[in-house]
Amino acid sequence: MQKEQLIQVKERRFVPRDFELSSFGSVEKFYIDLEERAIDTQEAFERWLEDWDELSAVLSEDMRWKYIRTSKDTSDELAQKVLQDFYLNTEPLLKPRENTLRKKFAASPWKNNLSQDYTNFKKAIEVDNKLFNEANIELAKELSLKENEYASISGAWSVVLDGEEITMQQAQKHLRSTDRTLRQKVFNLIAARQQEDKLKLDELLSDLVRLRHQFALNAGYDNFRDYSFDAMHRFDYTAADCESFHEAVASEIVPFLNVFNEERRKDLGVEKLKPWDLSVDSLNRNPLQPFQTTEEFIAKTVTCFNKLDAYFGACIENMQVADRLDLESRKAKAPGGYLMPMPESGIPLIFMNHASTEGDVRVMVHEGGHAIHSFLAYAIPSSSLRSTPSEVSELASMSMELFSLENWESFYPDKEDLNRAKKNHLEGLLKLLPSIAKGDAFQHWMYTNPNHSVEERHVKWKELGVKYGSSLVDYSDNEDLLLNSYQQILHFYQVPFYYIEYGFAQLGAIALWKNYKSNPEKTIQSYKKALSLGYTRTIPELYHAAGIQFDFSKEYVRSLALFVKGEMASL
Repeated sequence: MQKEQLIQVKERRFVPRDFELSSFGSVEKFYIDLEERAIDTQEAFERWLEDWDELSAVLSEDMRWKYIRTSKDTSDELAQKVLQDFYLNTEPLLKPRENTLRKKFAASPWKNNLSQDYTNFKKAIEVDNKLFNEANIELAKELSLKENEYASISGAWSVVLDGEEITMQQAQKHLRSTDRTLRQKVFNLIAARQQEDKLKLDELLSDLVRLRHQFALNAGYDNFRDYSFDAMHRFDYTAADCESFHEAVASEIVPFLNVFNEERRKDLGVEKLKPWDLSVDSLNRNPLQPFQTTEEFIAKTVTCFNKLDAYFGACIENMQVADRLDLESRKAKAPGGYLMPMPESGIPLIFMNHASTEGDVRVMVHEGGHAIHSFLAYAIPSSSLRSTPSEVSELASMSMELFSLENWESFYPDKEDLNRAKKNHLEGLLKLLPSIAKGDAFQHWMYTNPNHSVEERHVKWKELGVKYGSSLVDYSDNEDLLLNSYQQILHFYQVPFYYIEYGFAQLGAIALWKNYKSNPEKTIQSYKKALSLGYTRTIPELYHAAGIQFDFSKEYVRSLALFVKGEMASL
């Protein structure tokens, strides 16, 4: 398969091409060079900065591959050992050396002559210097190992259905069956398997909250929430802004949930909606099957993306050629999906667990948006300036979901199937916003109340479920899920506070789609321009470059929700 190569890997000038990170000793000489190098001109400073950036990119990509190998096969003991060795014996030694380089950067007068592109980078260096604490180096080891436990636990989940062991993703496919008895059976099998680990997962989360709180105290913060806002470089909004978003969603979006669910209840002809009634087609039509094989899945994605912009399709093809598409669900593979950027070599990797379902299309185009972002930003010479905050990276992915919606006939050539898939996606989009508000509010509560008990955590989750959920779904047979279903959300365990970004980005994506409906070509060009800027501008400036505003007021949320409702009504 011969395809145009979109990425030309940058030449290394500092780290040899055959370098391998086998231990801290293998990399120490590069840090010594950077620490001791004399800098007496602007040119020397910028060369020093380029070399530091190259080293960071090489080390970051190496660590990412260590993580990928453990998620590809959670039962691979060697991969787990290698990753744990990195967490325990290499990463703790890298952190103080990175801190030394940050201090050297901050003390240099030459930094003031860098272009505007480095504004966010300089702010990040300043904050990271403030955050660094020797006591947290050892604590970070324990945290890294604890966070990785979640993948090992959840990666082992499977159920036996009619004598066959199947993955959770394969089991969830049956929740779309028109056979209500089968749906209930499968739902209960899934729930029972997850509940087997409920005590272990609550103990793990309690440990994580405790360790993260201590991490924040060591760095001079009152709580991990406030620490996280600085650590995640949230320069453009505050915790109070997040709370405003929570309230806007509660007042403007949540009321739609009962409307959707009452329509579903009537369509299904049931007295009460049960949790196993939420994925099946409300008119009891058979589940949509957008593709059969992985090869077909990739080919249809390329076709869909090409209709938007030839560059988008070429990104997926480049990943396929480079073997950067790990899409099938299989036993011992970690759950979920992600896009892993490669800061040094450039071509990212999509990881997901497809089971040939409607939802797989949404995951693929979402991660495809991340991939396109990664390709576009690679033209920026410095990897440090390419890595955008998640409020922007999620804008890239969620916008691609909606842009691609215009071409989903690639997956659904039948008009009725196409309209059904579109309506399902838009309804799911509105349903997602309350879930995001709930999850973010839950984390704010957990970390500003770090001494809470497991029972108090259950009560809070149930309370938030009432505020951000639908009263029309009957969980009387599955009360435990109202108390601890947060255990199914890997973000709480592995990437704390990475959640609100989905909400902000979803609003931005709707706004971009609204623009697309009026002027497709201009909107795609603005989208590509914004993504190609990496993190050389602030979040509001990047949204502005895309042709939208960074806003989460009640009025803005209401206007976008009404637009989506109007689009749904037209299907």
